Amino acid sequence: MANGSNSLEEPLFTGPFLLLLACSMMLQTGMGVFYLFPLYVLDIGGNKADIGILMGAMSLAAVCGRPAVSSLVDRIGRKRSLVIASLLLMLVSMLHLFVKGAINQTLPLLLILRLMFGGGLALCIVAGLTMTADLVPASRLTEGIGYFGITPLVGIALGPVVAEGMVHQWGFDAIFFIGLAVFIAAFLILMPLRDRFVPTTDKATGNGNFFKALRIPIVWRMSLICLCFGLAFAAHSSFIAPFAQKNALPVSAYFAAYSASAVLARLMGGYIFNRFDEIQIMPFALVLGGIGFLCLIGVSTTAGLMGTGFLAGIGHGLLFPSLIAVTIRPITADNRGKVNGVLTGGFDAGVFMGALIMGQLGELFGFGIIFGTSAAAIFLGLTIFLRIRPMIVRR
Repeated sequence: MANGSNSLEEPLFTGPFLLLLACSMMLQTGMGVFYLFPLYVLDIGGNKADIGILMGAMSLAAVCGRPAVSSLVDRIGRKRSLVIASLLLMLVSMLHLFVKGAINQTLPLLLILRLMFGGGLALCIVAGLTMTADLVPASRLTEGIGYFGITPLVGIALGPVVAEGMVHQWGFDAIFFIGLAVFIAAFLILMPLRDRFVPTTDKATGNGNFFKALRIPIVWRMSLICLCFGLAFAAHSSFIAPFAQKNALPVSAYFAAYSASAVLARLMGGYIFNRFDEIQIMPFALVLGGIGFLCLIGVSTTAGLMGTGFLAGIGHGLLFPSLIAVTIRPITADNRGKVNGVLTGGFDAGVFMGALIMGQLGELFGFGIIFGTSAAAIFLGLTIFLRIRPMIVRR
């Protein structure tokens, strides 16, 4: 049953939440800048398989580090975790500036940097998402998560738009200079933010509880849906830019349309998430996301590229706030980091597998198989959701 109108009377945009949104916006813009990293790989002599390996390495680090990252967020607090993530991402951006040479010379070092980047990415996502759950009213949890989720979507759009023009003027080092600058900005914005969560001194909040959380039926089932969406998202993060470049289309057009529609869906969240139950929203979101990726197979114009991005973006914009809210709503504060880690870890596991699999498939059969596989993965997620829907507790 949808929430009543009284839930909207509780303040959502408090000072701490606004600071968190601003910090996340900078962090995610830096992530968006690195969406042009596949073009850098091509520029130094790499191919689709190399892109898949490097982008997969980032996701592998995020997945393998999830137990430690998620437990760290619950053990030392959300703000300290965000500080560590910001510093790590700043360091990675700076180190890229010293990597010179062709892909056969630099691949091992780039792999190390991708692993470090993946660790920073995992930490900032889990810490930011968990802090959101701490700061927003319980009755507006889905809406608050939706607004927090706007920051990566804007970053996805803003980062490539800013970096693409700079790359044409300065070369690919612009990616790393801009990334460093926005990660520094995120760190500075983070400093005044106070963490409401008081870390527990109980030693039981270690990695073991991460795997205990993984055994909760609703948590691992929802993480499977995240994994399916991550498989599809691997195409978004690794192969949209090369696809657009091959067809002489503006790379930023897809990301701008994708992010704009997802942001629009979440700006309307105050109405949508209170008018409709999350269980009603999720199938609709998955269908739109699948159709968006499927339509990419036949795209040959800028308008078509933007149209597919718009469809997929609406699906993304509605899916994750609903999925995360129904999963973590009954979870206590000292375990939310670990449950968020399981969910986002499922997504990253999908991105890791998708990058490797689609990189090889794309090298053999072209971009069509990449986007077809992405759509199939989302429709598999829809099938899983329809099977588990009866066990989900309605709000």
